[in-house]
Amino acid sequence: MVVRRTFGWGLAAGTAVGIVVTTMDLPTPPNWHTLLQWGVQNLGHSIWFFLVVFVAFALHLSRLQRLLAQPQQTLDPMDIARLDQLIDIWTQLFIGIGVIWTAIGMRSALQAALSEPQSALADTAGNVLRDLVDGGILLALTTTIVGAAGGYLMRLVKTATIGAQLHAYYAAVERREVTALLETTQRIETRLSG
Repeated sequence: MVVRRTFGWGLAAGTAVGIVVTTMDLPTPPNWHTLLQWGVQNLGHSIWFFLVVFVAFALHLSRLQRLLAQPQQTLDPMDIARLDQLIDIWTQLFIGIGVIWTAIGMRSALQAALSEPQSALADTAGNVLRDLVDGGILLALTTTIVGAAGGYLMRLVKTATIGAQLHAYYAAVERREVTALLETTQRIETRLSG
């Protein structure tokens, strides 16, 4: 129990130190307005979907962590399985938002650059590239990165915080079922032989 908590806190502390060191290396430290402006410019409306899914993930992970801290005899296996599956769904949705907004950004960029094929063919490469960038290619690339990196980090956080507890819980449930089956079999044998 102590090792698992230490690992989770170590992961959080390491991430925090990494963020602080990275921001210290920047020419000018970012402020909240700059970060929000960057998020809106590079993620568009997907930022709200990312936030909603991340909050749902964090809430369900916290609830499952609290449940697993209780004695195993008091836990309902359906509640544990439901929360475990919801956490996995939120992780997949986070990745899916990145994929969907990649397609949206690429479509918008192509529409902006190639809406009039004749003028696009006559235009310079620099103008077409600017139309692609202004049209949404940065949105497409950034949401891909955020969705994939965020999804993998969410999996890492789940494994680091509750992975061992969850595995131990499922193993204990399986052992209880096997024990109950063996006891039933022994009772049947006793009746048949007596």
